[in-house]
Order: sequence, then C-alpha cells, then structure tokens
Amino acid sequence: MIGEYYKFLKEYFSLTKLKKSFLIITIITAVLYKGLEVLLPIFSSWIIKYVTNNNISMSYISLAIFFGTYLLYNLTLFANYKVYGYNMRYCYKNIQTKILNKLMSVDGNFNKKFSKERIMNTINSDVIDIGDMCDQVSELFTTIFQLLAVFIIVFMYNPYLSIVMILYTFIYIWVRNSADRKIAFYHKKVVRCDDKYSGLLGQIISGLQEIKTFNILEKLESKLNYIQSNFSKNYMKKRKYYTIRDNDVRFVTHGFRLILYVILLVMMIKNQINVDILVLIIAYHEGLVTYIDTLISATSSIREVNVAVQRVNQILNYKHINNITYGENDTDDIEGIVEFKDVSFKYKDKNILNNINLKIKPNSVTTIVGESGSGKTTIFNLLLRINKITSGEILIDDVNIYDYTKEIYSSNVSVVNQKPFIFNMSIRENLNFVDKNITNQIEACKKVGMHDFISSLPDGYNTILRENANNISGGQKQLISIARTLLSKSEILLFDDITTSLDPDTAKLVPDILKELKEDHTIILITKKPELMKCADRIIVLDHGKIVGDGKHKSLMETNEIYQMLQARKSPSRIGVFNND
Repeated sequence: MIGEYYKFLKEYFSLTKLKKSFLIITIITAVLYKGLEVLLPIFSSWIIKYVTNNNISMSYISLAIFFGTYLLYNLTLFANYKVYGYNMRYCYKNIQTKILNKLMSVDGNFNKKFSKERIMNTINSDVIDIGDMCDQVSELFTTIFQLLAVFIIVFMYNPYLSIVMILYTFIYIWVRNSADRKIAFYHKKVVRCDDKYSGLLGQIISGLQEIKTFNILEKLESKLNYIQSNFSKNYMKKRKYYTIRDNDVRFVTHGFRLILYVILLVMMIKNQINVDILVLIIAYHEGLVTYIDTLISATSSIREVNVAVQRVNQILNYKHINNITYGENDTDDIEGIVEFKDVSFKYKDKNILNNINLKIKPNSVTTIVGESGSGKTTIFNLLLRINKITSGEILIDDVNIYDYTKEIYSSNVSVVNQKPFIFNMSIRENLNFVDKNITNQIEACKKVGMHDFISSLPDGYNTILRENANNISGGQKQLISIARTLLSKSEILLFDDITTSLDPDTAKLVPDILKELKEDHTIILITKKPELMKCADRIIVLDHGKIVGDGKHKSLMETNEIYQMLQARKSPSRIGVFNND
C-alpha cells in the first residue's frame, strides 16, 4: 500500500512541478490546524475536570485556553484554504500549458491514438481533478499525524484503550482501502466508456446529414447502447464498492464503539477513570472516526485522481513515430527556394514517396497534381514537419529544414487548408492572432479581394464571426484564412486544395490572387481543379509516390497520359465552378 501511494505521489509531483513555497505553507498550515484540532478535546476535558472539582478560576482559564485554541485553529484553517487556492490555480495553469504545448508539436499519428473528445475531457475535467489533488495530499500526511497524536495521548492516559483504538483503526482502514481499490479499478473502466460514448456522440452530431441520408441511426444507436450498457455495468460495480466503503464499514465502527463503551463503563464502576477522562476518550474515539474517514477520503481521491494523472501523462509522453527536432539555424533572410533531394517516405513499411527530386523556385506557382493516394498531401506534411522523411533531404535555401529553429521555420512556411478554422471572434481578432497592425491587415485583405466586402458590413472588421464563421460563405472564410496567412510574412505558402468548398464566383478569383501573391512568395498548390492546373507556372504530376510528369499545361497535355486524364475529369461536387471545356 505504501509503495503504491509513493508511486502515485511521485507521478503527481513530477507532473505538477508545484512551487515548493506553496507546498511548504500548505503543509505547515495543515499541520497547525490539525494539531490544534487534536488539542481541543484535552482542553475541553480540563473544563469538565475543574468544574467538577469546583475550581472556578482554573475553569475560566481552561475555557479561555479552549476558545483561544479554537480561534487559532480557524485562522490556520483559513490560511490553509487560501494557499490551497493559489496551489490549484498554479497547478491548473501549469498543466494546461504543458498539454497545449504538446498539442502544438505532435505528428499526424497523434489523432489516431487520441480522439478529440478524449483530449477535451483531459484538458477540462482531468486537469481540474489534478489541481484539487494538492489538498488531498496535504490531508493524507496531516491526518496521519493526527492519528499518531491521538494514539500517543490516549496511551498516556491508558495503554489498553490505546491498543483498542489502534486495532479499530487498522481494521477500518483495511476494509475501506480494499473497497477503494475496487472503486479505482471500475472508475478507470467508467472513464473509458465515457470517452468512447463522447467520441461516438460527437461524430453523430457532426454527421447528422449523412446519418439521415443513409438511414443508419438505428445501427449507431445500437453502438451507443452497447457502450451505455458497459458504462452502466461498471458504474453499478463501482457503486457497490462505494456502498461497502461508505455504509457497510460503519458496522465496524459501531462494534468497536460498543466494546469501548463497555470498557469505559467497567473502568468508571471500578473508579479507574473520572468523568473528564471519560469525556476525553469518547471525544477522541469520535474524532478518530472523522480522522480515518478524512484519511480514506484523501487516499480514495488520490487513487481516482491518479487515473487523471495517467491520462494527462499519456498525452504528454506521446512519442512521435519519427522524432522531429529543430536546429539552431536562425537565418531569417529566406528567399524561398524549396528542394527535395532523393526524398523517400514510408509509413508502416508502405512506400508513400519514392526517391523524389524536385526544386521549386520563388516567385512562382507550382501545382502538385495526381490521383488520391499519389503522395500530394504527404509532400505537404513533410514540408510542415508533421511527418519526417525516411531518407533523403528537404532543403530551403540550401539548408536542411530540420536545421532551422522552430521560430524561423514556422514563420516562413505556412499552409492554407481546404477547411480552414475561423475562431468565434471578430474578423479583427482573428487577424490579430498573426499581426495586430491594422494597416497590414487591410493590405492583406485587399490582396485577397476581401477588404471591400468587410468594409460593407455594419461593424466592418469588428464583425463577430459565429462559430467556425458559418455566418459568411465558405469562399469568404477561405479568403480571410488566406489573408491571415499573408500576415504571417511567410515566404513559402502552401495551398491545400483551397477551392474544394468555394462557390463558383469566389473560385474564379483564385487564379488572380495566386498571380499577385507569387510576386513575393513561393507558392505550392495541391488541386483537383483543371483550371488551376492550367494557370500554374509549373505542374508536378505524381503517381504512386513518384514524379511522372513535370512541366507546363500545354506540354503535359501532349505527352502525359495521367495529366490528360486529370484534365478531362470534372469534380462531381463542383461541376461548373470552372469552365473545363
């Protein structure tokens, strides 16, 4: 048991990195108020003793000592609660920061291991539970101190009564601790079921239209019912042991109370103890029950919170499939030359890219095209350092991308995704995340053709965008996202199939936007749209992870069968967006 809790606490302190000053003050104030609480029955027995002996002056002195001790007890308890609040705030902020920093550095495999719902549950409820654990740790150590103090005091009055109390304490703790172990075991299962249920429910909410279209609600309900059934089964087992811990164990208390009262009655009859000692022993027995309950509650909470500690550590200790590090090159004068030298990439022993050699010059639009699974997205993921190459080199201005510092690399390579995320804030606030300069914001919005539209809104740049910007069109959202990317001052811009969700009118603006942007950027574009392929300065055709075509539209149409096929195809979801004839 001691080894188990030592391991729990070691993991907890390693994770939280609590300030020593906060921790020391918490323990000192807890020891003081717990110690004063132990002394109160002694001073109470003094009052009874001197009143019984008709010693009025000592009765008043004992009364003054009792109330003075009680006042000091409350003051130290207040101080303990105050510093606990500081501990909680520090711990919560510290762990939240750790998790967020980790999320900013994970690879593409992370989301396969941890669902969005699992991460949200950890960031919210698990972190709050861990913040509360500091108080439980303090309760654990100081309550042990209280129990030892009670045993010593009672032993000084009567060794036999002390032995009875020690025996009661060990039996009571053993029964409750056994129940606690079972509670912790089933608590883990309950939490896992909750994660699964939240995950599936989140998918159902996101896919309501598809669920209605394919009429699959009944099958999904069956899955939900199965998870609910497991949840209920484990929860009821958890409740069973709660009943043992919080109710059945009371029979142990009542049994020992009866034994203690019989012993005290016999000792009173034999004149071995006085009324004041009787009151003292009964007070300590009642206090003993409270102390043990506090101790068990603390150990129970620590054991349950340890589940939260483990869940947080699972995220923080996540290892990249390929550990991607940064270097020390902080050269910020980047021209934007991108070069792949003999680059290959494998995932789970499957070749995704095979010996790619490619050099992309600045002030140009390079379009990467190919069938699904040809390796287009992998090239972007390698440039964004989401995945690491298996062999070869990727260079920017003749420097290996893994040699740049994090700050330099992230500020010079940016991506605009096909489904960009816009925060539930004003347009200005969304842009402020990258650059707070209003002049720069206006200039970026003018470049993407959004300034006039934003200015026409009643609140202009202060217009609040509803969650994920669903009060503007998909095209307008995409253009705001592009403007936000331009504010990053990145030299290399990656556009990942950005026209997929655009309306026809907005999509027709993209070629002109790209033409203007390339004047001071290196632009690499993934697209399925034949018209965007036509307007590119250079087209790279991929097939099964290999470059099978490299040139401009006209030459590829004459010599490359795969490119001819891609040009002939229209996207069924966006027929009419471009004129493909």
